[in-house]
Amino acid sequence: MRAQATFTGHRGPVYTLVAGASPGTFLSGSGDGLVVRWQLDRPDQGEVIVDVGQAVFALHLLPERGLLLIGTEGGRLHVVDLPTRRERQLLEVHRRGLYAFAELPAGRMASSGAEGSLCLWQLNAAGSPLELLRQVPLSEEKLRGLAASPDGRWLAVCDGEGPIRLLETEHLNEPHTLPGHEGGALSAAWHPGKPVLLTGGKDGHLRGWHTEEGFRPLLALPAHEAGIYAVAFSADGTRLATAARDKTAKVWDAGTLDPLARLDRAAGGHTHSVNALLWLGDTLVTCSDDKRIVAWK
Repeated sequence: MRAQATFTGHRGPVYTLVAGASPGTFLSGSGDGLVVRWQLDRPDQGEVIVDVGQAVFALHLLPERGLLLIGTEGGRLHVVDLPTRRERQLLEVHRRGLYAFAELPAGRMASSGAEGSLCLWQLNAAGSPLELLRQVPLSEEKLRGLAASPDGRWLAVCDGEGPIRLLETEHLNEPHTLPGHEGGALSAAWHPGKPVLLTGGKDGHLRGWHTEEGFRPLLALPAHEAGIYAVAFSADGTRLATAARDKTAKVWDAGTLDPLARLDRAAGGHTHSVNALLWLGDTLVTCSDDKRIVAWK
């Protein structure tokens, strides 16, 4: 893969990416408090959607509802109406940073925070868009990553104390607790077509788990030299991308985990920690503490 375009304009580290409502578009959230919309073919034309006044750690788009959920460094959850760009709701439940969102069955959402709690929300068609159902304390450390299984049965929660917590989404019971990663678990992704969960941690290892055999361990691969902040499968399940604090992103064959590409500074990549990944078809988008976003193909 080669760098195809660089998107600049953020004045702070870029922490999160999400696909836009239109093909070939995406949104970015940054330490400068801005959420910006970009088009892959127009890297010089970023459009500010909203300024929330705090570093943006997490984004989740609900295109069928026209809503954008924004999680900030201070733990705020902003609900923004995208067509009008007006704030519909401001919720302050997480006491510190809000790190991740996950969409669950039955019109529910989950969010996780730096104070170690998981919040379960109900999406409403009328009135206030989000209603808090439960807040569950899970850890004394940060919960940096969430990933819902393709069938909606499971929610993987990445615990800063090390384990991967597997919650069943209906009642948030925890039938499985995986040993996870030394120093803390950071990221997780479910294979779109196979019974496999992959996780990344501060130990720089990529770990695999068989989801139909009691989540037994499948592999432990020293993939990076520092914490793995993001793991993402391509939509067809053939490729896997990882992003890490060691300033690199890597692309792997999802079937064999053979390395396919190292996306580093020498290849036109980032000079600082790589924080998030997004697949848009065959294009991989990465973002970094260096305030830049790079599209690779």
